[in-house]
Amino acid sequence: MKKYIYFLSFLFSISLTSQELYWYDVILEVEGEDVVEFEKTVDKFYSSVDFPDDVNMTFSRIPLKGMGYEETHILSFVSPSAESLASLRESLSGRKWENYLEVVRPFIDGVRASAGNASMIYNPELFYGIGQVWGFKVKSKDIPAFSQAFSTLMKTFNFDGFVGLAQVTHGISNGENILIYGTYENLNSAFTFGPKNDNELKAFSEFFDVTSDIAEFTQSWTRVKINDYNVQ
Repeated sequence: MKKYIYFLSFLFSISLTSQELYWYDVILEVEGEDVVEFEKTVDKFYSSVDFPDDVNMTFSRIPLKGMGYEETHILSFVSPSAESLASLRESLSGRKWENYLEVVRPFIDGVRASAGNASMIYNPELFYGIGQVWGFKVKSKDIPAFSQAFSTLMKTFNFDGFVGLAQVTHGISNGENILIYGTYENLNSAFTFGPKNDNELKAFSEFFDVTSDIAEFTQSWTRVKINDYNVQ
């Protein structure tokens, strides 16, 4: 419980100080027969990593996704400090890192990475273990309008978990550069996501009216947490 409260306080402080949240994701494809050993190897290694105080990592499975999305796991690193996040990434080297790669590499069929920042964050105290991503392609000149539409939506829509708008700055796939990320307390909450009254339905309709001409929805996928790291 102490670790959980610390993580919520970490996210809440980001919101209160209007700092950007920087993130770095490593997304991997692992065959079913290798999943157990892969997860044990990743968990053992990152449990021993000396993280900067202001960097957290979540290791998750990706059980729900659309056709053609082959990746099965994600390592998500987040921090209010780009410098700390870069420092952690640069520290993953040397003999210990090489030994880890030698063990884990045979389990991995594919890997890609992306990075970016989020500056619009809501309900940081409700950061749950189930998270969903909605991806969009938005022209650079239209990002402010898309962001404003999202802000307007969130004034009415009562999302029952953490939610944020993020921009992909590295590792863009097929033009997908804007992500909306939300978390759910449990699967029932995830399955029943959506507007719950006429006001929320109207807000969603207005959001789609504004964004339909400036954004292309690309995909959605859902992760389920395996473990958190450096949550003190």
